[in-house]
Amino acid sequence: MKTKLLSLWLALALAAALCLTGCNVSTPQSVGTIGDVEIGAGLYLLAQYNNYSTAAGAATLATGETANDVKAVLKAPASGTIGDEEFSGTGEEYLARLVARDLDYYAAVETAFAALGGTLSETELAAVQENTDSLWESNGELYAANGIGKETLKAYVTNNYKAQALLDLYYGPDGTEPVDTAELESFIRDECLYVQGVQFPLIDYSTYAFADDEQTDEISAVVEECAAALSESAPAGTVPELVDAAMQTAAAEYVPQAMEILGSSEDASTAALYTVSSLLLPDEIDSYTLSDESNALRDAFTAAGTDVWTTVDMTSMLLAARCTDPLAITDAAALSEQYNVLQAMCGDALDARLYADGAALPHALDQSAVNTYKAANIKRTV
Repeated sequence: MKTKLLSLWLALALAAALCLTGCNVSTPQSVGTIGDVEIGAGLYLLAQYNNYSTAAGAATLATGETANDVKAVLKAPASGTIGDEEFSGTGEEYLARLVARDLDYYAAVETAFAALGGTLSETELAAVQENTDSLWESNGELYAANGIGKETLKAYVTNNYKAQALLDLYYGPDGTEPVDTAELESFIRDECLYVQGVQFPLIDYSTYAFADDEQTDEISAVVEECAAALSESAPAGTVPELVDAAMQTAAAEYVPQAMEILGSSEDASTAALYTVSSLLLPDEIDSYTLSDESNALRDAFTAAGTDVWTTVDMTSMLLAARCTDPLAITDAAALSEQYNVLQAMCGDALDARLYADGAALPHALDQSAVNTYKAANIKRTV
């Protein structure tokens, strides 16, 4: 009996050795194609890894379970909005839907960028490399543990930059569907705010202590004095250069006073750092919307009127500021380039377009290859 068992063991060992030398047991390097874009295994794993946290957030976990419990997340019920559709299923199904959508987008970007003859500038390519290096330096071990190589990461970052470039390729002045100048000007005037002013923090950033009620009242009085001074030195119609000079003068006088009330200090020579002249895009403005739907910026400037200096309570800071016509500062094209207005105008529409285009491409994904890279193997820590 021992001889037969030993013979059987030797036969199995020999078969295993022969298979290791002669059989193909390697994992597939690609999971197929979407359109003409090959979806490498590393890219599939990266999409899976990147979307896992979203799927975990949509999962209903039992008491004591966390996002790091990968198998629990995949088995748990999960629901939420994916794109413009409500989706319900298991965490695994939810993740699979996110991954498919991500890969559709990736393929659509690559396809459109090539079709439009897009190229990335040297500056953009340098930024791709810098961002890739930074991501790898901070998370390289975890990426590697999940089967993701640095070149795959670089391809993904490059795809992001191509997606940004598509804004100009479609909607820029020389794009296939350029945004009309009048439409651009209307968006800038109606949806954005050009704010000029002096900022007064209500936090001592050396100690991170927030101003108490008495200090806030005292600082508010200083801010009102600053707004009154700006009303005299930079009334409506003052040219932009003189407005900037007036704000710097006001900051040098009033910011140190406010800092002293906080128990901090600011030299008059560096107080100009607290001045602001900037076009705020809709998302930035909306970030100041409160639970009662009021908006600190819009409400204050609507009440004051254009080119009228007023005070604005931003919770963590006060402003002595005004809202002015941005097109009196410079033209729409310059504002669009400086503040990426096209992204605010067309970014959502471009994303929707790319998701739809990607979904419409021919899909030739190998399900057996996809099944090789199970979500259950995702590693959250190393």
